Amino acid sequence: MSKYQAIKLSLRAAVLLLALPAHANNVVTANQDVALSFTQPPRLAEAVLTVTQTQQRSLDDVYWPAAGLYRMESQQAQAISDLQPIRDQIAVHTGEPRQQWQTLYQALSKMVVGERVAGSIDPDITRITPDTNPALNSNWHLQLPKRPTKVTVLGAVNQPGNYPWNARQAARDYIQQAKTTTLGVSQVWVISPTGERTQHPVAYWNHQHRDILPGSVIYIPLPSKTIKGQAIAPNQHVLTFLQNRLIRP
Repeated sequence: MSKYQAIKLSLRAAVLLLALPAHANNVVTANQDVALSFTQPPRLAEAVLTVTQTQQRSLDDVYWPAAGLYRMESQQAQAISDLQPIRDQIAVHTGEPRQQWQTLYQALSKMVVGERVAGSIDPDITRITPDTNPALNSNWHLQLPKRPTKVTVLGAVNQPGNYPWNARQAARDYIQQAKTTTLGVSQVWVISPTGERTQHPVAYWNHQHRDILPGSVIYIPLPSKTIKGQAIAPNQHVLTFLQNRLIRP
């Protein structure tokens, strides 16, 4: 994105936000540049169509597997975004595990998460199925991204980060790019842009090819220690965090 485009988006966002009533009750934000107020709670399909029209985009421009509806200020959203379990692991580890938890913490800190509502938000589906087209009371966030071009590899890897997505590449192909041996690792977690998480076999004796969608995250759990009073295991917290992240191209 050019500097001019970034300034233009920022100004557009400011204009939209300033246009909101002081006590707007039904506000839908979207991506990074739209905030719309509705006098009556809009249906999900109406909100999606209004946002895409505001952005002068067609529905074909949206990458629907990664599109999602989020609550950003709920108690659940706050619990998901809390990275204290990861900070605790940094505090109790030394050596390479500590460095890996620190690197993971830095990566997660750059992400935005909310409470993702399960289900498709594609108007072609929601408009004809009333149960999937709820009225959006209060404040909601719509993520309507373009098609991502990367797959992210995190966790117990030597070179975590983003790698170019390629058709027909499986999880083992990506973790090999991240300079990670599969010795002693039989399965890894793949968090799809749809918000689903599944385990993919990667060892020489159980490897099966499974396609991975662009925008996915591959996570190899890190060694963890039990922390007194911790309600959820840290690696499980990471998986939940990644399932509820906002997808960026």
